Amino acid sequence: MVEKIGRFHCFYVKIQTEEILERNSEVWNLCKRSGHIGGTQAAPATIVQPLKGCAGKVTSACGPKIYEFVFDNSGILSEKCCEQLVNAGRECHDSDTNSILSEGEFSKEEREEILARHSEVWNLCKRSGHIGGTQPVPAPTVQPLTGCAGKVTRACGPKVYAFVFDKSGVLSEKCCKLLLNAGRQCHDSKTNSILSEGEFSAEEKKEIMKRHNQVWNLCKKNGHIDIENTVF
Repeated sequence: MVEKIGRFHCFYVKIQTEEILERNSEVWNLCKRSGHIGGTQAAPATIVQPLKGCAGKVTSACGPKIYEFVFDNSGILSEKCCEQLVNAGRECHDSDTNSILSEGEFSKEEREEILARHSEVWNLCKRSGHIGGTQPVPAPTVQPLTGCAGKVTRACGPKVYAFVFDKSGVLSEKCCKLLLNAGRQCHDSKTNSILSEGEFSAEEKKEIMKRHNQVWNLCKKNGHIDIENTVF
């Protein structure tokens, strides 16, 4: 009797193992094919388009600085950048932030913090005319190529900027794809335009151009940039 129970137990365990291995393969194949198992895929959020007439009111050098303050809780704003923000108007400021919020996934708490900093940057610029630091001496501005504006979204553009100019940040597959689809000429034009708006030493320009090439090459090679494949 004990021997029969033992054989039955071994047979039962064998069946369980086979079923587990089958489900193991099934979960892999379903994830590869559908990207999820069961339920319904969340419908993508509607992207809020920025107000017409707002584009270009804040330069490609100042826009990412405002983004860093609002979304990354960091950064300083010169008098020049604060002046551009205030002159663009509160409606454009609100529109830009709402557009970026609609492009990404943010928790309720994150949204509350972002909107608090969104109001803070506006109020500080109106009250003090700058946020930290000192105002750089204005430099001749190289205009970006016509037709490049809007090819990289307001959510991804600052990430590319952070990688090239601030030696930080990661790029998702979506951001890398947008950068590559915009084309190398637009990528070059954007960096050269920002370089012309600020004061950079010869050594800083050399480092910036190195990272400018690196972000392009890593996106082409890997399709995304994370901490593991970044070497500064």
